[in-house]
Amino acid sequence: MLTATNVVKAKLINLWVVFDTIRMNSGISRSGIADQTGLSKQASSDLVDELIALQFVEETKVAKRRVGKPPTPLGINPNGAYSLGFHVDVGQMSAIAVNLAGEVLHREDRPLDDLEPQHAVIELERAAKTLMAATEIPQDHFLGIGLATPGPFAVKGLSPPRLPGWDGLALRGLLHDATGLPVSLANDGQCAIVAEWRFGEAARRLTNFVYVYFGIGVGSGVMIHSAAFGGAAGNAGEIGHITVVPNGHDCICGKRGCLETYVSVDSALRHLAAKGIEIETMAEFATRLGPNDPLIEDWIGAGIEPLRNGLNAIENMLDPQSIMIGGNAPDWLIDTFMARVEPLLPSVGRVERTLPRIMKSGLRADAVARGAAVLPLLATLNPLYRELNPYV
Repeated sequence: MLTATNVVKAKLINLWVVFDTIRMNSGISRSGIADQTGLSKQASSDLVDELIALQFVEETKVAKRRVGKPPTPLGINPNGAYSLGFHVDVGQMSAIAVNLAGEVLHREDRPLDDLEPQHAVIELERAAKTLMAATEIPQDHFLGIGLATPGPFAVKGLSPPRLPGWDGLALRGLLHDATGLPVSLANDGQCAIVAEWRFGEAARRLTNFVYVYFGIGVGSGVMIHSAAFGGAAGNAGEIGHITVVPNGHDCICGKRGCLETYVSVDSALRHLAAKGIEIETMAEFATRLGPNDPLIEDWIGAGIEPLRNGLNAIENMLDPQSIMIGGNAPDWLIDTFMARVEPLLPSVGRVERTLPRIMKSGLRADAVARGAAVLPLLATLNPLYRELNPYV
C-alpha cells in the first residue's frame, strides 16, 4: 500500500538531503546546496540554519579574500554529535567511539570467548563505559550505540555459523537495558556498506551497490538510492543462503547447496577438520594458510563456480553499479576469490560502464564497526533509513 508524504516528513527528508550534500561537498555554500539539490535558495538556507542550530553543521572560514562578500562555506561540525559502534563476531569484539565526521576517537578490541547474550552484554557494557569515559562524550551530543552482529535476526531455527541459537536481537535488547542508551542493530554486511558509502574512496558517490561480506559466514549489504536496505525483518542481504549448487552441501538452514557452504571461512574450517586439521580462530586460519597451500587449494577451487553463480544472482536481481568484496576474512582469501572468479557470468550488469563489476573494499575489516557507529546518526536524521530498517 502506498503511503502519503506529509509536509513534516518531506521536511525531514530535505533536512537529511542538505546534511548529506554538505558532507559530500565540504565547503559548499548555501546557493551551491540549492543548485545541487533543486531546493529553492530560501528553503536550503532555512534547512542549513536548522542544522547549524542542531550543531550538526558549521560555517567555516573563507579560504581566500576576493572582491565583494564571498559565500560562506559550510562543513560538518565534528563535535556536533558522537556515537559508539560495536562489531560482535565469533570470538571477538571491536568497539569504537566516533564524532560526527566519523573520526575514530578511541577503540577497544578484545576477545569475546562467550557470545551467549547474557554474558556478552557484560563485556559490551564495560567497553561502552570505557569509551564514554576515555572520550568524555557530552551526554547532550550523544546519539546512541550502533550494534553490528552476524544475522539473520528472529528466524526460528536458523543461526549464523558457529553460533548455535544466536540472535543479535537478544543482545540488542540486553545492551539497551544495561546502558539505558538507544541501540540500533544491523547485520555486518549492512554496516560494512554504510561505512564504505560514507568513508570509502571508491563507494562514497555510489547510490546503488552491493557489498559481499566474507567472514566466518557470508552475507551482504544492499544500498538502494543511497539508503541501506534492511528488508522487512532486517535480514536483507543474507546471500549466504542463496542456492548455488543444486543438491550440494548440507547447510544449517535446512537446504542444500547454499553459497555459505562453499566460500565462508566456516566452510574452510570444516574442510580442514575433515582432513584432521583443527583450526579454531580466524587469526590462526589467516596465518597458517595461504592461497597456494595444498591443504586449501582444492577447497578454493570448489568454491569458484558457486561464487560466480552467487554474484550473477546479485547482478540479475539488483543491477548494482558495482559489487564490493570485503570482510574480516584474510586478505589473501578475498584476493584469490576475486582473481579466480573472473570472468563473471553474463548478466543484466553487462552494460557499458565506468566502474568494474566487482571491486575490493577499501576499509577492510574496520568497515563494520565504523558503519555500526553511523547507525545512530541515520536513525536520528534520516527518515528513509528508519522506514527501511526495523531495528533502529
